Amino acid sequence: MIYLLIVSLIWSFSFVIIKGGLTGLDPNFVSAVRLTLSALTFLPFFRPGKLSWRDMAELAALGAVQFGLMYSLYIASFAWLPAYMSALLTTTTPLFVVFFNMVFTRRNVPAFWLAALLAIVGGVILKWTPAQMTVNWFGVLLLQLSNVAFALGLIWYRRLLAAHPDWDEKSLYFIIYAGAAAICALLMLFTMPEGTFRAVTARQWWLLAYLGVVASGISFFLFNKGATMVNPGVLAIMNNVKIPGGVIVALIVLQEKCHYPALAVSLMLFLAALYLCLGKPARPEAEAEPKPES
Repeated sequence: MIYLLIVSLIWSFSFVIIKGGLTGLDPNFVSAVRLTLSALTFLPFFRPGKLSWRDMAELAALGAVQFGLMYSLYIASFAWLPAYMSALLTTTTPLFVVFFNMVFTRRNVPAFWLAALLAIVGGVILKWTPAQMTVNWFGVLLLQLSNVAFALGLIWYRRLLAAHPDWDEKSLYFIIYAGAAAICALLMLFTMPEGTFRAVTARQWWLLAYLGVVASGISFFLFNKGATMVNPGVLAIMNNVKIPGGVIVALIVLQEKCHYPALAVSLMLFLAALYLCLGKPARPEAEAEPKPES
């Protein structure tokens, strides 16, 4: 779980570092650049001779879904939803993680569903705004499909690594991120205004470099690695830990105001969710139903 905690901490700080720094840039341009930089970060570790063409195609498809499609759908939802609603609706990812684990393993674990619900409530408490709720159902659909893409990618990666325990994980990520970058680059061609490259400031290039190398490249690598080392219930919960983490970092670093009772309740819900998942198997092969003896 240490990898997941490290990434949650990085993402919590990223909200503070990036805050408003990329406003005005085409979102698909931002996604394509950051994922291209992520791919280049792992290029030195790429060993094509150790992977079949079929393996590389599957890894590229995984990246296209988990990161490329996730980012593209998430960005598309901005045209239909206000910012507070987008933040609120990202909290449902834990449910999709548990769902896809159930589909792949054909095993339902009620404790995982309850833990996911607690993690969602723990996140919603901190993201809820008293402002009048404005709902556009097409935007809701886009954002939930984004959550589905990321959750599917997590469980897909767990199963893939369980089937290939000899793979060196860091050698896979050039292909994974290249598949993701290709999706975003294709969409960028249709949405990026003319002159975007010239409009990017030096500070924004540094922020894009941070996003590509650290917040996306290294962090998604560590998060997926962590996903293979914990059970699906813990994995579901950790998708939302960045929410209270971000509040705590903003409180300490930026000295922003915080509703302390809500933060306390949120943290207690996350701890209760983790407690429900203790003792459950971590490896995908251990989660599958045992085959009947012939």
